[in-house]
Amino acid sequence: MATVLIVEDNRDLAGLEARILRQAGHTPILAPDARTALQEAVAGPDLILLDLGLPDLSGEEVLRQLKSQPETAQIPVLVITGLPQAAAQLQTSAKERVAAILFKPFSVARLRELVEAALREQAAPAAHVEAQTQRHQQELIGQLIANGSDALVLHVSRRLQMDRIPMKSSLSADALTWTEIAEWARQEGLLDAERARLLRRLERAKPQGDPRETA
Repeated sequence: MATVLIVEDNRDLAGLEARILRQAGHTPILAPDARTALQEAVAGPDLILLDLGLPDLSGEEVLRQLKSQPETAQIPVLVITGLPQAAAQLQTSAKERVAAILFKPFSVARLRELVEAALREQAAPAAHVEAQTQRHQQELIGQLIANGSDALVLHVSRRLQMDRIPMKSSLSADALTWTEIAEWARQEGLLDAERARLLRRLERAKPQGDPRETA
C-alpha cells in the first residue's frame, strides 16, 4: 500500500481519484492548491498526482520546486492535465522529471495502470539499494569474525544466533546488540564510522520478542 498525494483543485475529480486509489489499496492525501501540495510533499508520499492548472501556482512551477528540493526530488510525479499545450511543453522541457502524463478525461483502468507502473519503478531502485546494503553488512560481519578478538567473535556469533531464533534462550542475557558490537569493533580498529553505521542498521531488522526490547 502506498501513500499518494493528489494535487487537484477540482473537488469532484480529486474525490474520484481518491476513490480509485483507495479501491486499489492506497492511501490518498488531498491538496487543492500548490501551497498545500508543497507542504504535504515534505512528508514523503510515495507518488504525487499533479494537476497543471492550479489556482495559486502553475503545475510546472510546483514540479520545478519539488525537483529542486532534496527531500522531495526523488518522489515520482504523475501529471494529470486537460491542457494539451502545457503537456507538450512539459514533455519537451521536463520529460525526465515526470513518471508519465495522463490526459483528462481518463479511464479508471488507465489511471490505475500508470499509478502502479510509477510505484513499481520507484520501488525497484530502493530494493536494489537494500540488497546491496544487506550484502555489505554480511561482508562486515565476515570481516569481524575473521579479524576480531575472540571475545568480539563470540558476541557476533551470539547475536547472529539470537537473530535467527527470535525467542528467549540461555544466550539472551549475554547477547549484545549490533550497535554495541559496532562500537566494540570500532574500539578494536576494525570499523570506521561509516561502516559502524552500516552495521548498526541491522538493529532495525531485529526480530520481535528480543528481550532487550521487552524487558
